[in-house]
Amino acid sequence: MENEVIKETLVAARSGVVQNPMQRSLTHTVKIADPSVSAPVAGKKMVLMRQVIGEELRRRRNEQSRTLRDVSRDAQVSLGYLSELERGQKEASSELLAAICSALNTPLSSLLAGVSSEVARREAMLSDRAQFSIA
Repeated sequence: MENEVIKETLVAARSGVVQNPMQRSLTHTVKIADPSVSAPVAGKKMVLMRQVIGEELRRRRNEQSRTLRDVSRDAQVSLGYLSELERGQKEASSELLAAICSALNTPLSSLLAGVSSEVARREAMLSDRAQFSIA
């Protein structure tokens, strides 16, 4: 038995697959949901923070009549990544949000307060819809 494990380990190492011999191989795959669609949870839609954060960043940038290029340069974030953040396709780290807020001359707390208010508003709308659809 021990010789078989050693032999399997050597074959796996030669093939470029590094695996603990006592570890089982994965047999299932998981499909990742389309990020542009709000994922239902137990039949309910939910508010995605990344979308609300992106919308709030875009709103504040547009209020200042600034381009994506201006803000990406000042925040030292790639133009494409900032665009994906604004479209709600990427999650932003706290460090990245702080850099973007600094480039927009707005406190992070102000951005997050705006996001919090919008999330609460959307949750209330979803709750109202759920009540009307049940009745």
